Amino acid sequence: MKKIFSTSAAVACLLVSCGDSKMTNSYAEEDKAEEDSAEAFIGDTIHLFDEDVPPVAADMLFSDFFFNFIDDPKFQAQRVVMPLPIRDGDEVSYLNKGQWKSMNHFLENDYYYVIFEREEDLELQKDTSLTHVAIEWYNLAESEVDKCNFDRSHGRWMLHDIVRKRIQDTPNANFLDFYTRFVTDSVFQRESITQPIKLVLISDDGESEPEERYVDADEWMEMKEDFPLASKMLVNMNYGQTCISQNRKTLMLEGISNGMLTTFRFAKDGEQWRLTEIEY
Repeated sequence: MKKIFSTSAAVACLLVSCGDSKMTNSYAEEDKAEEDSAEAFIGDTIHLFDEDVPPVAADMLFSDFFFNFIDDPKFQAQRVVMPLPIRDGDEVSYLNKGQWKSMNHFLENDYYYVIFEREEDLELQKDTSLTHVAIEWYNLAESEVDKCNFDRSHGRWMLHDIVRKRIQDTPNANFLDFYTRFVTDSVFQRESITQPIKLVLISDDGESEPEERYVDADEWMEMKEDFPLASKMLVNMNYGQTCISQNRKTLMLEGISNGMLTTFRFAKDGEQWRLTEIEY
């Protein structure tokens, strides 16, 4: 998995000497002092290239921190409270470093989702004042969720604990119950899309008008592999977005270092959820 957030630096030092063999000792001493200073500067700068810990800026936006967290094992080890509390109902157990390594979800996915209802909630991703974000790992097959709680204190994001629940005890339970069947039952999926379904193609330059087209159920079933929907583990980035509606949900799939960005919009038609639009 490639790193998205990185820091680069470039250093150029130009040492110019001029004159002839009759240069005075004072000039020679000044040149020597300049050379010593330049070497010290270069040495300090080279030390920066060896720094393992990402810069403070990586803790401003949670997404910047998170990409470093999943990509750098050394950094990750520094940002997990150990022993790590695992809360399952009234029971609390603790993971040590060795156990954490064996159950670490954070190296398994190339993308994650953001489940939201209102477009304005997406602005939370850019909010540098956030002090709490949860990464929710929905195990669809087992109907369970591990909620990894990250808190920022003294300018540093840390994973503080994991809370385990049944999906039915979460605010998105109704939708996720539908979604689990939608991605595992092709007959049900065919019945659960708006016909025709709307596809919106966003231009790469971001300036041209989006291209819209509509496809029927047969076309969707042929092309759906190009629009990956998690079928086993759904990873949701919970920034604190609103979760009160049981009539509409949007899944925004974001790739990690691969440029993937696809939005799936769902709406409830009476008692039936339907996939109504895909934006990519």
